[in-house]
Amino acid sequence: MNESFAQYVPVLKWRQGEYQALFRLHDSVKDNIVPLVNIPPLEYDFEEKRMKKTVHEHVEPFPKRFSVKWGNRNAYIDFDESLHDEFMDTGVSVVNYVFNEMSSRKHNPVPVTGISRSKNYQSVIRSAHKTIKSGLALRIKFEELMGPDISELISELIKYHSLNYNDVDLIIDLGAPKSFEPYEDFAKALTSRIKSIQGMDSFRSFVVIATSICVSDIKTPGGIIPRHEWSLYKALVGELNGMRTPSFGDYCIELPTFTPMDMRFINAAGKIVYTTKDSWFVRKGSAFRGKERQMIQHCKDVIASGHYKEKDYSWGDEVIYNTAKDLECSKSRTIWKQVGFSHHITFVAEHLSIFHGS
Repeated sequence: MNESFAQYVPVLKWRQGEYQALFRLHDSVKDNIVPLVNIPPLEYDFEEKRMKKTVHEHVEPFPKRFSVKWGNRNAYIDFDESLHDEFMDTGVSVVNYVFNEMSSRKHNPVPVTGISRSKNYQSVIRSAHKTIKSGLALRIKFEELMGPDISELISELIKYHSLNYNDVDLIIDLGAPKSFEPYEDFAKALTSRIKSIQGMDSFRSFVVIATSICVSDIKTPGGIIPRHEWSLYKALVGELNGMRTPSFGDYCIELPTFTPMDMRFINAAGKIVYTTKDSWFVRKGSAFRGKERQMIQHCKDVIASGHYKEKDYSWGDEVIYNTAKDLECSKSRTIWKQVGFSHHITFVAEHLSIFHGS
């Protein structure tokens, strides 16, 4: 995997709205991103009081769907913790099944592990990266980064996997910190810990991921959410002056956590999350079901906001334009999530290229 400072790493939960948005990106955008795909946990059926699918039914479609939606482009593949030690009906571990199938399809995504994961998971991941021959990604949590022995733990894990540093992508995942400000102080603290990691210049690539979005905090009719992770990234790049520059990653327009919800009793508001240079412009209305045409006004508001790009900018921007003109108005919340992801990924990839002057 070739490193580029302009490279963008969007973290995706592989829900329908997300993989469809990925599929519909322009090729020029796809060429500048490396998604980190989290295979999600099983979903619970609140009405039936059981899981909607077995582990096998849940995981089995993934390799084929990944192939259709993303093909042989670069990607990181991670698994929800609940799947780490699970098995397919054939007795093969979930992790080995996924990478064996992807290898048979001539894809070579990078398996992801972390220093706090179980011995069994490490063993299975070691088998997986030897099969797929694409190296390894080491995903470090914020609390792990701040630990006193982080460098030693990283070194030990790389040795366990019989790899060199230049076979490994270092991903520092800050998650959703409670506070990002002051950005300069946060950046200095991160820089201090990054400097403590031996071999920083030898890693194949280096990525910092974070998010600050919480759309539930925005009340009707909407508002502005600062993109704190972007401001922190800029401060970090400045603080690391003379050191290796990390690639940028975020969770797009979603929180990192998987939150099970009983949709029988939830009628979420109709909304659009539209990414701008330093913030998200959010339009939020009443309950979506039964009032889908509220999206027409939301789209008009986005276009009139001064932030709207143009119809051909992304698939999502085209949907916004057509809806504002009342040429279409989707009744699917998944489509509107897809709209947000499509614009966000396109915008961030472009903005990173501008920021790094590439």
